[in-house]
Amino acid sequence: MRLAVWDPDEPFRRWRDALMQHAKEIGLAIDVIDAPSDPDAQAEFALVWRPDADWLAGQMGLRAVFNLGAGVDAIAPVLHRLHPGVPLIRLEDAGMGRQMADYVAEGVLHAYRRMTDYAAQQAKARWEPLPLPPRASFTVGFLGLGQMGAAAARRVAAMDFPILACSRSGQSRFAAELGCAIYALDRLDEFLAQTRVLVVLLPLTADTRGLLDYAVLSRLPQGAHLINASRGAVIDQADLLDLLHGGHLASALLDVFATEPLPAADALWSHPRVRITPHVAAQTLVGPSAAQVMRKIAAIERGEKPGGVVDMRLGY
Repeated sequence: MRLAVWDPDEPFRRWRDALMQHAKEIGLAIDVIDAPSDPDAQAEFALVWRPDADWLAGQMGLRAVFNLGAGVDAIAPVLHRLHPGVPLIRLEDAGMGRQMADYVAEGVLHAYRRMTDYAAQQAKARWEPLPLPPRASFTVGFLGLGQMGAAAARRVAAMDFPILACSRSGQSRFAAELGCAIYALDRLDEFLAQTRVLVVLLPLTADTRGLLDYAVLSRLPQGAHLINASRGAVIDQADLLDLLHGGHLASALLDVFATEPLPAADALWSHPRVRITPHVAAQTLVGPSAAQVMRKIAAIERGEKPGGVVDMRLGY
């Protein structure tokens, strides 16, 4: 069988070597091909990140497509249009959960310890210790509690911050383990009113695009903080800036944006209460990802349904 790899961000050799190693370990006979270099080669499986639509359309024998990364909003509608019925399979953690937990934990501690305020004082050569709020009052709310959200929530809870969660259905297989209250999206206002740090880890769907606008974000308490490591288009960036300018939001840590790379002229770059990272909160790791893909292909070969199959109706 053949596995085509389309990843403009990683040398093909690294993927080929890792995939072949893990295939050998589990007894799979597979040929790994570089899709951009050999676009006419047909494959049964594809491992992709933002593939060329014409190449994808020309792949007539696909049995499954694996998406590099947790978010599938870029590939799901294209695959559904070109190859309805071909399953789209996302990576489940594959080393990204620990990175996301690190990223969110740093953001929460930065907010709690008032580091943005200290940066402003440093710029003025001002020496003034600032009071901290009681830790028990500094509730961290996770908007989205999937694999990445649960990993981050575990870390934050281990630091003795109270946590809440909100998801589309008000259910999550992780809620009982974490012991936190979880709200459905139709109770978003109630969830936000209790949240001092909002951690956004939602998939981008028709329902979540532009969800966090001025009216919704205003439901957060005065002086709340925002961390977005999911998709930029979930938040109205102009409204976010207005809330930061007005002081309703104390700070924002942003890893994702509606347009990436973030344009150099965007006002977010220069806002003193915004920290920006270039979509690095949870990066795909070649080794763990290759091992997971091979295990999923082996499951398909055995006639089993692998984990991580995307529900095209929901978009995740």
